[in-house]
This record gives sequence, structure tokens and C-alpha cells, in this order.
Amino acid sequence: MKKPAPQVTPEARVEQLREQIRHHDQRYYVLHDPEIADREYDRLFQELRDLEAQHPELRSPDSPTQKVGADPVEGFAEARHDPPLLSLENGYDEQEIRDWYQRLLSHLKLEELPSPLVAEPKLDGISLKVCYEDGAFAIGATRGNGEAGEDVSANVRTIRSLPLRLQSPAPTHLDVRGEVILGLREFEELNQHLKERGEKVYANPRNLAGGTLRQLDPKLTASRKLDVFFYVIGRVDGKELSSHWDALEWLEARGLPTLRQHSCRGTLDEILAHYRKLLDGRDQFPLEMDGVVLKVDDFELQKALGVRSRSPRWAIAYKFPARQATTRIEEIFVQVGRNGTLTPVARLEAVPLSGVTITSATLHNKDEIERLGVRIGDAVLIERAGDVIPKVIQVIESRRTGRERPFHFPAACPVCETEVASTEDEVAIRCPNLRCPARVKKQIEHFVGRNAMDIEGLGDKLIEQLVDTERVRSAADLYTLTEDSLVDLERMAKKSAQNLLKQIESSKTRPLARFLFALGIPFIGETVAEAIAEHVRNLAGLKAVDRDDLVEIHGVGPKAAESLHDFVASDGGQTLVQELEAAGIRPAEPAAPVESGPLTGKSFLFTGTLAGMTRDEAGSEVKARGGRVVSGVSKKLDYLVAGERAGSKLKKAQALEIAVLDLEAFQRLLTENPGPDSSDP
Repeated sequence: MKKPAPQVTPEARVEQLREQIRHHDQRYYVLHDPEIADREYDRLFQELRDLEAQHPELRSPDSPTQKVGADPVEGFAEARHDPPLLSLENGYDEQEIRDWYQRLLSHLKLEELPSPLVAEPKLDGISLKVCYEDGAFAIGATRGNGEAGEDVSANVRTIRSLPLRLQSPAPTHLDVRGEVILGLREFEELNQHLKERGEKVYANPRNLAGGTLRQLDPKLTASRKLDVFFYVIGRVDGKELSSHWDALEWLEARGLPTLRQHSCRGTLDEILAHYRKLLDGRDQFPLEMDGVVLKVDDFELQKALGVRSRSPRWAIAYKFPARQATTRIEEIFVQVGRNGTLTPVARLEAVPLSGVTITSATLHNKDEIERLGVRIGDAVLIERAGDVIPKVIQVIESRRTGRERPFHFPAACPVCETEVASTEDEVAIRCPNLRCPARVKKQIEHFVGRNAMDIEGLGDKLIEQLVDTERVRSAADLYTLTEDSLVDLERMAKKSAQNLLKQIESSKTRPLARFLFALGIPFIGETVAEAIAEHVRNLAGLKAVDRDDLVEIHGVGPKAAESLHDFVASDGGQTLVQELEAAGIRPAEPAAPVESGPLTGKSFLFTGTLAGMTRDEAGSEVKARGGRVVSGVSKKLDYLVAGERAGSKLKKAQALEIAVLDLEAFQRLLTENPGPDSSDP
């Protein structure tokens, strides 16, 4: 009979929690390299706080509940904080925020709060205190343990958005607190630069900002585009302020950057609506934002509410749903894509994240596994940003037990057992077998997709059956299917088979651009396919395409030109196109290009979902007026048309200060610039 687990005494559990929290404080505040997600840390902290409340005799002055962060590291002079830099209470759902609001009323013995609230974006950066004496920059210091931090003045002076002298009239003394951050675009560019140089890359902008702020060489800090935003005054001499909102306006007037333009002042319901607005736009915000900070606006009420040991009663952080979580790798398996690329995927212990249960995460490629040092059995930090496929961003080596196993990349395709191949200029390892069942399935899924040949009724399960039973060995075989070859498949009745065959037949005359995209040629996306289709016009032109001519087409880069040329010249490519022609494929030629129009010389890019019109329809409207549709964001782009759930393209366009149009503005532009035969869209 299995023995029951020994009972842990409150004293022992308190010590365990304190040691864990101190460890994670060191990782987060000093090393800027956290091992666990914020929610998991908060659970540990709350358990310790509850135990100390239940057992007052166990309280200790050196408990993590009595301080913020960790002690400063050696290498910088100590900087004392007066008043201390406090932390914030966290809330994770609307009810917790309403409960906080009720606690305010109860503490003040009021039925309604006679002051608005203020909500500001909560940036995920490095806390900073900056002091000015008689308007001149005097010191910049990290939070450290809240009572004392590190004097990083030499590095802080290099932050371009930070004024070294305040605008007049300046107070005799100003202590202001803010957040040092690295913009998402700058983070991606800097990480790529570090990767190319073979140096350590960072898991997120906060870690990189922390490492940059604590460089011993200020010249290196100056070379990186740190930014800072201020959110509260610690102390000011020579100026009377009555509210937080007034303080933000006053700070801006002194030349100090704030996030007031992204903030809101109003009732609790208005504040909660602002939270939802910021959450919806989280993936388009140019900075890493992990929540909203709610504050009582009136300073007299703030004083009446006071502070606890580590946080003010008058403020709370309403956190966004987590995009990071800690879990463990149970196994690593390899998936084969339509171009034969082998992608390692980690099977994970199930963990909730961003409203869904995560059971797997991509490891990208062999080089990424080696860079991360991933082993089977490792505890890892995963991230799900922008609602995309989760990825492993860090191994938590301190949790290793010695039972972890290295992963060996296969020398042969795990599906067809063909020896894998790679090239010097690519990190990808591929299965070269064009008839590999895994490749064929993915190719057909792409071929029949909505933006390709648009064959409804051909889902993943049916494609799997068709390939596994060898009824289909390539996309061309779809056009040889008959009612008799379909009706004996699972969930395929006679009527369903007839409907599917009608869909397959109608796809034979899809536009040439869609056909070209459906072939799944590397680097040939929808927009590039349209540009090529307008040039080659038909299948005969496609088969006779010349590499040198392709690179002259606007919007077709050398990689796309090389890829299409290689496909057309290859035995596999020639065979597939010939088989499709023999099956009756006759793609529709594109409309003749408009030589000139009201939008001639203007380039457009579409992102997100456009209500009431497809991207093809929107692109056609632009082309009918002489404009061009391009595939990526660059400084040469004139307009980005952003629909619902716009992604990273919107963020990049905003950073480049490119004109962004919503659907209403885009339709108005079309109406004001009608094409030769167009009516209002």
C-alpha cells in the first residue's frame, strides 16, 4: 500500500515559498530572465501572503511580502528611494476589479467615489526612477528592492526620449517614476542582429531592455533604441498638483513622455470599456503591453486610502490574459510540410493560455532546438503572442532532474523514410520526395484552399482518406475522381459526392493568379502570384517564363523569380502542370491592366478582415483605378488598408508612419476616385 505524502507544516511551507519567490525575484528583477509566467508567480506570492495572515507568528521583516523585487547586484552604486518604489496589486478579471472598487468605497465609507478613475496602459518594461534638481537631470535608478536600486544614470542619460533638462517652469526637485522599454520593432531588429553575430538572443523586449539598461558600457546602451514613459510622481518640490491626470499633463509640459494619449479618465464602467479597447488592440500596439493600471485620480483620496506594505490601495493592475505559461515537454515529434520542410513540434503537458488549452508548441527547426538547448522532459516557458501557434521561448534549466533526454533530428523523413536533405543557405531540413504522403496531403490542403482553387467540401479528414487509400497522389488526381470512387469513403454519401464533384469541376476556370498560388511554389504568395499572372497571362506564358523577365516585374523579388523558374524547369513541376492541363484546367486570364487612373503610382496593402468585401475584390477596385497591390510593408507603401483583427503589418506600418485606412476610409477613397467603368463599391 502506497504511503501517504508527509504533511508539510506551515513553517516549512512558508520557508519553501520564500525561497522560491526570492529565486524568481532575482531572475526577474536583477537578471531580467524570468523562469515562470506572471500568473504562476502571483499564485506563489498569494499563497505566502495567506499563510502569513493565518499564522502572524511566522511573519518576518525579510519576507518577500514586505519588500518589492530583489537587492541590487554588484557593479553599480546604490541609489536610495524616498519615497519607496511600490509594486501593484493585480486583478485578472472584471469581477476582481469591481471587488477592488468596492473595497475603496468601504475603506472611505462612501457609497460612490467622488473622483474619476484613470486607466493607463501597463507596459512590460523595467521600472525606473529619475530625479531632476532645479530642472537638470540628476540621477536615474532601477527599482531594486523598492528601498534601494542601482544608479544607472550614465545609461539613462543615453535614452533619447528622456530630457536632460526640463521645460520651464521647472520645480526645484522632481522624483518621477516610469518604465524603460524597447519597442517591438526595435526588439525584433536587435534580436536578429544578435542572432547573426552568434550572440545571445532574448525571449522578449523586457529582458533585452533590462540587459541594455544595466550595461557597464553606456556606449552600448546608447546604440540600442531604449525608450521611457513616466506614470507617477514620487515627490515634487515647488509645484502643487491635485490629481493624477493633472500630473500627467504637467509632466508632458515639462518634456517628459507619458502614455496619456492612450489613457482614459472616467467612471468604472468607462474604464472597463477602455480596458477592452486596449485589449482588442494589443497586437497592434507598438510596445509590449500586458495590462491596464487603474488609479484613483484625486490625490487627496489617494492619501486617504494610503498604502499597504508593498502596494498602494488606490491603484490596481488589470492584467491582460496571459500569453506566456510554464509547462513541460513530454515528447518531440517532427511534422512534414507541403514543401518537405521538417518542423520539430513539442508535445506539452496541457496548460491553459490565452483562453485555450495548449498541448503543443513549435520548435521551428534544428538550429532553434540547439540554440535553446531543449531536451525531452525539460520545463519550458511558452508564448502565444497574437493568437498564433505557441512557441517555446526558454528552457528552465534550474528545474532539470537529470532524467531529461536530448532530441536527435531524424536522418530520414518520418513519413516516407526518404533520406532528408539540406542546403548551405537554408536552416530548413527537407524531405526531397515529391510523392511523400505527408507532403501530398499538405499540398492538396493548400491547393483547394479558399484563396487558391477554392474547392468546398475537401476538408483535412477527406484529403487524408483520399491520399491514404491512394485514390489521390497529386493535386491533378482530384480531377480524375468519380462518384463511385468517393461514395465508399467515410461520411461520404451520394449527394455529398455529387456536390464535391461539382465544386471540383467549377474550379477548372479559376483565375490564373489563384492557380499559380495554388501550386504552392515557395515565395509565391497571393500578391506575387497576381503580379506574375498579369505578366504571363496564361498557362502557355507560364511554361515559357524567363527568369530575367520575372525579376523585372514590380513586386517580384529575386527569390520568387528563382523559385518559379526552378519549378517550371523541374520534372516534377512540368509533370504537375501537364497533368492539370490534361484534366481540363483552363485558368481565366487576368483583366487587361489599367494604363492610368486616379490611383496610378499609389501602392496598397490589405491586412485583417474587410467586412463585406474580400481582399481580391478590394484589390480589383484598386487596380481598376490604376493602383498597385503589394505583398509587404515598406517605406514605399502608400496605404495600408486595415480590417478587423489586423496583425503585425499594421504595427509595422504605424512605426513607419504609413497612412492607415479603415474600411470606411478606403471605400470613401474609392468613391472619390472612380475607375473608368466602376460604380460605388
